[in-house]
Amino acid sequence: MVLARISAYRGPACPNCRTTIELSQISSGTVTCRYCGRHYEARIFHPVSRSANVEQLAHSGPEAAGACANHPRNAAVTNCGRCGIFICALCQLEVEGATYCPMCFERLAQEGSIEGAKMRFRDYGSMAVFSALVGLFFFWALLGIPLGVLSLYYVYRGFKTRRDSGISATGLIIGTLFAIAAIALSTFMLIALFKNGK
Repeated sequence: MVLARISAYRGPACPNCRTTIELSQISSGTVTCRYCGRHYEARIFHPVSRSANVEQLAHSGPEAAGACANHPRNAAVTNCGRCGIFICALCQLEVEGATYCPMCFERLAQEGSIEGAKMRFRDYGSMAVFSALVGLFFFWALLGIPLGVLSLYYVYRGFKTRRDSGISATGLIIGTLFAIAAIALSTFMLIALFKNGK
């Protein structure tokens, strides 16, 4: 029987060699590990510190007697912009100029409706390079044309989402070059087939 090994979190580490890295050595973008020399993408995230002044209903007085839907003892300070329920300062989530309750925020984040809450991004650079390489290897079967066009579409999507996902432009540029080469080779093969057929 194999037992799972559980290790405590010791801070940020290189994804390749698992060596712990000091926070001062990390910057957003492509980073080279000082220990193994390999590259990886890093993104620095500084969460906003929240200091909510939560007022109890007993202290708010009769003019502010609205109660929070989630915390009945807390006075409501606003309402959710999506569902309209009254929420206190603990529940209030201000994202991209709108105010949400925790349940609506979670639902919208899962649906992908809030750009700032997205946690997963597609690596369009790798997808572009892979599809273009397959097109290059099978150019003789004329697969370079459709796979090259698909690769150029991935490059377009990658440049469009690059600001949000933080991916490097290197893979996108390499994907573009491979896609053009795959399309060109398959086109020459197609022309040669037509010439031989005549």
